[in-house]
Amino acid sequence: MITTVRKAIGACFSVLVLSSRTLAERCERSCLEGLISDYLNALVDHDPSSLPTTPDVKYVENEQILPLGTGEWHIVESLGKYNHTFSDPEAGQVATITTITENGVGAIYIVRLKVEKDGRISEIESQITRDSDGAELYEQRGQPEAVWFEAVPPEERIPRDKLISQTNKYYTGMQGNDPNGDYSFFDKDCNRLEDGLQTTNVKSGDPYGHSNDTAFASLTCEEQFQTGFLGFVTRIRERHFPVIDEERQAVFAITTLDHNGTVKSLPSVNGTSSPIPRYFETPRSLRAMEAFRLRGEKLYRIEMTLTEVPYNMRAAFPDVPPVDLSGPGTNFTTYPIPCDQVCLENVIGDVLMSIRVHDHTRLPLAKGIRYSENGQFVALGDGLWETLEAISWTDKYGAVLSDSKNGTAGYWGFSTEHSIPGVLSLRIKVDNGQITEIEAHVVRGESTDSRGGTVTLMRPPFPIEWEGNTTSFLNPIFQAYSANGEILPELLNAYFDGLEKHSSKGVPFAEGCTRRDNFGQGNLTCADQLDGKGSAPNGLSNTTTTVRDRRVLVADSKRGVALAVALVDEPANGPGPLSPAGRVPGTYMIPQLIKVDNGLISHIESVIKWVPFGYTSAWGEEDGKENK
Repeated sequence: MITTVRKAIGACFSVLVLSSRTLAERCERSCLEGLISDYLNALVDHDPSSLPTTPDVKYVENEQILPLGTGEWHIVESLGKYNHTFSDPEAGQVATITTITENGVGAIYIVRLKVEKDGRISEIESQITRDSDGAELYEQRGQPEAVWFEAVPPEERIPRDKLISQTNKYYTGMQGNDPNGDYSFFDKDCNRLEDGLQTTNVKSGDPYGHSNDTAFASLTCEEQFQTGFLGFVTRIRERHFPVIDEERQAVFAITTLDHNGTVKSLPSVNGTSSPIPRYFETPRSLRAMEAFRLRGEKLYRIEMTLTEVPYNMRAAFPDVPPVDLSGPGTNFTTYPIPCDQVCLENVIGDVLMSIRVHDHTRLPLAKGIRYSENGQFVALGDGLWETLEAISWTDKYGAVLSDSKNGTAGYWGFSTEHSIPGVLSLRIKVDNGQITEIEAHVVRGESTDSRGGTVTLMRPPFPIEWEGNTTSFLNPIFQAYSANGEILPELLNAYFDGLEKHSSKGVPFAEGCTRRDNFGQGNLTCADQLDGKGSAPNGLSNTTTTVRDRRVLVADSKRGVALAVALVDEPANGPGPLSPAGRVPGTYMIPQLIKVDNGLISHIESVIKWVPFGYTSAWGEEDGKENK
């Protein structure tokens, strides 16, 4: 009864507030701060209905577009005491950096709202940085430094465009980090926080980030940039400056930091150069939301928060139209027309060798060729084309597939990028003698060490982790031809339905079918795993829900093997077997090999990559456009 009354009062209050904001024609600071406070309270109440939103409000969580009320709305428990809000009445924008608890675990929560002239919220952009240590540091601070809240006299302020251009110098200077660059845009007393930790002018002797360097954090902002130490940030894109707080001379910015994995060593800071941390040996993208306080025309305070997203992932609110990453093609001799089984298997060898020698121009590529990694379109020559050093072949752990009817070829096997092991799957499309599509999925080993290892930042733990140290081999059944290996779409769909329903009912499993996730199998059959029998760990918990974007990449009926990929949602809405840190919304991207014998599934081999909740593949989006 109390909850019902509270919701009714909240709804009435929202109508009254909305009415007053409409009359005022502009939401000033107190109005914006009140709205974001209402938003945070609604989040904790798990009830967005009290918020004044437009009918087409766009809700984004960790760069995924979701229905408002899903994802984080189901699991947040309470708000922390740290709160840092930025208001821009002219643009109708407001943002805050705050702390929350999820399942008793602290996290950093950042949200931006866009408010229309009628007082309704039209955009909600949020980021959850699941760094419990950082959240605790914020809680220990209690509140931001007082200087952030000081109003600057009008005659001492610089205008909006200058605030943006000065802030943008920070990103331009960090990208590639030329040690000889001009970094005079930093105030001599500049300080920076990263997830609540001060990382400038601190002489603690603690290593910085993933590195072993103990001197970097003792330097000033300007001195740090003058070392060139941050050159492992190879690109900073989609730079967005949505909240300009002119009164307080503050900027709230959102960007994506790319690390393409080509930088091999860090410059000398404490006397000697050092190898790049293993974390940066493979392509990574980090989405950053951060604030800047200027003093005069110089950056005086910086407060950064970040979370990892798949490499080259587009932002949900991009500043510019998406870049066309289709390739220009080549003039090389084409493959035979039609391209039969032997031809397609040769294509696989050619593509793998070209990636290995980092040269895509040696391939017969069609004009407009599309290339992707883990569901994101990437420019040819980027990503794996710069980092892959070795693959396994069929005599160790590998499979080559072909489907001459559809002109597709596939590969599955071990990969090595610098020192990082992985499992690589490829789909290649050949049409009219040229390669038109290349789709790669690579799941890297997630190992830990004293400096963080290679673990994806901010992701929850898996029931079965693969650290890349397996000596497992591919079951010989994958390399043998089947007497009857016809792969019917309904057979594979029945398996995905069973995975979604956690039930083997109606799934055509062979007796004794084996299934491995991240090389963990135990002694359960495929049916027992789906039915949740026994105590052996499975790669997925029984709390996953939708299995979507189901795609059969290559169906090799002669071998009776299909290469497929699917996205499996873990909304973490309720209790389950996962640890508190694991019970957070996420999506699993699962490339897999499926063996079929006489119409029955006899073996499944899959690896799992964690991606943000609600993640979608760019190929799925392309298919959706074509079908409209």
